Amino acid sequence: MARTLVGVQAQVTSSAALSIALRSKAPRGSTPATGATSAALRDRTLVRSWAMRGTLHLFAAEDVPVIAAALGGKDNWRRPAWLRWFGVTEPEMDRLIDAIGEILDDGRPRTRAELAEEVGRRHGPKQGKLLLGSWGSTLKVASDRHYLVQSAGQDAGVRFVRASRWIEGWREIDEQQALATIVERYLAAYGPATLRELLRWWGVTVAAAMKPVIAGLGDRLTEVDVDGVRALARTADLDAIESTRPRRGAVHLVGGFDPLIVGGGLREQLFPPAHLKRISRTSGWISPVLLVDGRAAGVWDSAVTSRGLTVTIDPFDDLDAARKAAIAAAADVVGRAQGLPTTVRYGRVFHLPPKRKLVVNPGNA
Repeated sequence: MARTLVGVQAQVTSSAALSIALRSKAPRGSTPATGATSAALRDRTLVRSWAMRGTLHLFAAEDVPVIAAALGGKDNWRRPAWLRWFGVTEPEMDRLIDAIGEILDDGRPRTRAELAEEVGRRHGPKQGKLLLGSWGSTLKVASDRHYLVQSAGQDAGVRFVRASRWIEGWREIDEQQALATIVERYLAAYGPATLRELLRWWGVTVAAAMKPVIAGLGDRLTEVDVDGVRALARTADLDAIESTRPRRGAVHLVGGFDPLIVGGGLREQLFPPAHLKRISRTSGWISPVLLVDGRAAGVWDSAVTSRGLTVTIDPFDDLDAARKAAIAAAADVVGRAQGLPTTVRYGRVFHLPPKRKLVVNPGNA
């Protein structure tokens, strides 16, 4: 499923596991569907790594070479402002990235502290300290060059390993070919999509970086009109799109950082503008969302108690009894994915901070 979704955002691994579980067949036996993600990380069919937008994702292992190749040309760290912020020169940063790749080339997973210690021993303490920043910015840069991914073992803690040593059948891919593959697969999963949403999902702001790739795909892509919005779709998908009829009354609950909410190709049609800040919150947090007929109709939160999973629904509009019954059924799906009985309640979640009023004292003006 991670392959179909072109990666699943995974700062919070449990949210990524839920996104995959809600789209997968329930496993046999007593193991919750969300447990399949941990098993896949251990057997290396799933890999956790920094990727688009500088965020952690879960990828199908076979996809990591494609993602890495496409990210290879993103050298945003070379900007003078970035270098000044981290107090490093461009040659120093190049040496640090290469050092990470060389150290991890032996295939042995290392913690961040172990990696920093080895880098410091080879290149001095300043270089080693760069690896210890809370946001892992220098590690993200090395990840863009496929020098590291996060390994998964039985012991606790995060360890890093060179991608080409961790993943069987590693292959080198041309950057432009990789980008073209990703654009097509993004549109297969989330299209039709505007160019702006494609750029946002991939984590670039300059259209010129993507337009040659789109032009190179030629008639494999078609520009379409969706309620007055110009968007791109795969030509191969047009018949299926045109023949699909909306399902009235369809209700789904998707978790935090869900791929549809993060990557939806027609964002303005998916999110009511008045409630965007309830969905896309401060510091990059993406709320769990109630979807009704394919559009965001509320947000929700959950808590595990001694009695199971309590799901709190915060709808954007009033709900009738039929809609509440459908929400209860959707909440049961979320609970079953985690192996828990579910209770639904309604109330406010993810409060927005109150707007501050600026008071000007004329006497001090």
